[in-house]
Amino acid sequence: MPFRSSFADSSLPAKRRSVRRDCLRVLLLGAGSLGLWARALSQTAGIKVLMEELPPYSYTDVEGRPAGYALELAQELLARAKMPASFEFNSWARVLLRSSSEAQVLVPAIVRLAEREAQFHWLGQIATRRGTLFKLKSRSDIKLDRLDKFKAAGGLRIGVVKNDVSERELIALGLDTGQSLDRSADHISLLRRFFAGRTDLLALNASLAPALLKQYGFDPGLIEPVLQFSESRPSIALSLATDEATRQRLQQSWDTMRRDGTVAAIAARYPSITLE
Repeated sequence: MPFRSSFADSSLPAKRRSVRRDCLRVLLLGAGSLGLWARALSQTAGIKVLMEELPPYSYTDVEGRPAGYALELAQELLARAKMPASFEFNSWARVLLRSSSEAQVLVPAIVRLAEREAQFHWLGQIATRRGTLFKLKSRSDIKLDRLDKFKAAGGLRIGVVKNDVSERELIALGLDTGQSLDRSADHISLLRRFFAGRTDLLALNASLAPALLKQYGFDPGLIEPVLQFSESRPSIALSLATDEATRQRLQQSWDTMRRDGTVAAIAARYPSITLE
């Protein structure tokens, strides 16, 4: 007996043939809309909160749990928006890479620079940052009151973290990465090189410097500020690829946190944080 497809079998009752045609239609429609379904799923899968180890903004506490000012802001924001989230620590270079290529990424502490303006959805400012050069107190030979004197001095090296805001600001002010700036992959490498005498100055946020040194086992009493070179705005930002509905939901929650005093209340728990 020759084989015939059951979907074309005219001997089947009409009702049964109709059911099978409907099933086939659903399968075909489902295959055609798979891409739409996958995109919709990705938009509801939750927010990825990416941070670096940078106390008091974000760090791992003595019990191994994530902690910090920016972390608390993100937790409150996502709770109000009723959005699930995962929290990850990465190198700063990795945070920048993923936030530029992935959707649904929240960076709770990133300085708002002109060159970054079009790269993120900016929800709002979380602090004020003062970029400052520090030296060892024992280095009485280093005296600076203007950045142009650093350029004239020659031979001195400033330690920076690669792609960190201090590096970007100093480059914008005319310093050369090859001659003037010594780039490290992260803050622990930066501090080790400085205290080993490989660099002459540290470029850090003045309000964060003491906590940062303590975090990595260095004595803040060994350094002192030499020169403030910038003032900028640490902010909370969302990756540009994030869908508009998510952005609006988070923006509304952030605006409410600012208006009702929640942001100020969280900041008050961290003495080194300055809002204005």
